Amino acid sequence: MENLSESRKKLYEMCEKTETSKTGMEKLVEYYINSLGWSEDQACEYALGLFHDGTITKIKLIGKDGKEL
Repeated sequence: MENLSESRKKLYEMCEKTETSKTGMEKLVEYYINSLGWSEDQACEYALGLFHDGTITKIKLIGKDGKEL
């Protein structure tokens, strides 16, 4: 995790605590960056806020076969 921003490190720590897929969280952060034009820090902080306010508790990425990716 040496080249990650501080906000990305915090987000990954939350993923580990909540058994959330980092891949799933990456997709969410990518959406915020690419679709909404947010910076990486804005996207990560917003995603962290979703955990803190209880909007999400965990994210899993599920493939067409129904198995977690």
